[in-house]
Amino acid sequence: MIILFIGDVFGTPGRDALFHGLYSLKKRENVDICIANGENAASNGRGLSGRDARDIMESGVDVITMGNHVWSCREFEEFADRLPIVRPANIGRGSSGKKYIVTEVCGKKVGITNIEGRTFIDIVGDDLFACADDMVAAMKAEGAEVTVVDFHAEATSEKKLLAMYLDGKVSAVIGTHTHVQTADETVLPGGTAFITDAGMTGISRESIIGMAYKGVYEKYALGRKASFEPVKKGTLEIRGVVIDVDDVTGLARSVKRVAEVVTLPE
Repeated sequence: MIILFIGDVFGTPGRDALFHGLYSLKKRENVDICIANGENAASNGRGLSGRDARDIMESGVDVITMGNHVWSCREFEEFADRLPIVRPANIGRGSSGKKYIVTEVCGKKVGITNIEGRTFIDIVGDDLFACADDMVAAMKAEGAEVTVVDFHAEATSEKKLLAMYLDGKVSAVIGTHTHVQTADETVLPGGTAFITDAGMTGISRESIIGMAYKGVYEKYALGRKASFEPVKKGTLEIRGVVIDVDDVTGLARSVKRVAEVVTLPE
């Protein structure tokens, strides 16, 4: 089975990149299921609206994962239960939204869950290790043979720690949140694919992780009150990873980075 995991879809440019570039990428890589982190997909780069979710799915994404901006769009709880969207399982007790999804792909059941980190992040969730154990057990109880964890976290060490903790128990642990694609993709000794961060989908090269230079500079260099504005023009890219999972063992055979430049039609 071939899984395409797409890093944080940022704003309108990120959705445009998917709309114009995802089909050809999926076809070239023979993708069976596509998962994308959508917690920054709103036009302002924070949260996910119902329209954003529909745009992402109509582009060819099968399951959307979230992160610390999960509650940034107030309407999220109105549609979260109806769509194939997974919110972080260890935050928001009693809130709407699925903690995991099990779906059938190519005759195999695939489970996807989402965990929030606890280090250097604005929403501190419950014990991520206990939560991961619970989610893996729940997915496998529903027959999941392939399992993917989106670990939405800031600290690189925390991401590697959870990946090693889950090595051999899941097919992949994919880091999201920092928007910078790392070069450490690997299959761990137990057969779990891992990368510290899948990267950002949208305009990365001409932005500060999606935002315009001016506002970020004024806040951090000058100490002024400033608003962050998403960059709207620049190089569109789809960033993420392609994971080849063994159909028999449910463990990863390989993982490789994707950095696809997308050209808009004139």
